[in-house]
Amino acid sequence: MNKFAKFAILLAIGMAFSACDFFDFDDPYVGGSFKRLVKKEQEWSDTVKVIDNWGLKDAYDERLYSHKPENFYFEASGDLNEINIDLRIECDDNGGKMTISCFRSFRDGIWQYGPDIVFKNLRGDIMTNSDGYTIRMLDSLKIGKNTYWDVLEFDATSADENTCNFDKFYVAARDGLLRIELQDTIVIERRP
Repeated sequence: MNKFAKFAILLAIGMAFSACDFFDFDDPYVGGSFKRLVKKEQEWSDTVKVIDNWGLKDAYDERLYSHKPENFYFEASGDLNEINIDLRIECDDNGGKMTISCFRSFRDGIWQYGPDIVFKNLRGDIMTNSDGYTIRMLDSLKIGKNTYWDVLEFDATSADENTCNFDKFYVAARDGLLRIELQDTIVIERRP
């Protein structure tokens, strides 16, 4: 076999490996301090009791799934204010993507979703997307006498058009739902 044939074969093999990402050594990750959400393997479902600043009590069903270091999934739903939160993080080699969905209304027997709120290429400890929604990682948040660590704050107060029926929510990486601030100054918090 001549040198040209050997070169052509090696080139074809190299291109095949390259096309199949054989030489891709980038590992999926979540950028910035948002990586604290995916640092633990966990899967659980629970009901958390909450109370608002008017004294009304409610319970939220919540589910959390985290697979280190690839993804994080959290959902919570309550009956009293018909608040539903769906938060997903998918790791990739560009810092990951966070998608937040809010249920807006109940029509024709099904929940109608508002548009997904997406943050791409996560970095730092605070990000604002093109629609004005902000996410921030807090080291801790105190609710009553308890302190919760590694808390995500979602803030819709500066959004161009808020598609959620709340302004803010707070979710702890290990403990789940902590607080929801509604658009009419009502604050719902986890009961001690």
